[in-house]
Amino acid sequence: MRVIVDENLCGTTGQCVLTLPSVFHQREADGIAVVCLATVPEELREAVLLTVSQCPVAAIRIVATAPGEPAVQATGPGRVTSNDGMGADDEAT
Repeated sequence: MRVIVDENLCGTTGQCVLTLPSVFHQREADGIAVVCLATVPEELREAVLLTVSQCPVAAIRIVATAPGEPAVQATGPGRVTSNDGMGADDEAT
């Protein structure tokens, strides 16, 4: 999976860096968060989902890389949605 930080939305709080420093770094010059891995390993998916949900300005999103894998974007602190119509914390019925 790929993870993207929208630099125009990033609030420079560093929450993502504190939560998942193996994936995110903050630029020294302006504090904007950047993704330090071209492709994030699948074993970090749950940690990335947590990080996406904790972004206070919803600047982080996951880009689907496998067929059928939903893209995920934060819609506010504690909430993420996917393009399959379910929130990441919703359960399939």
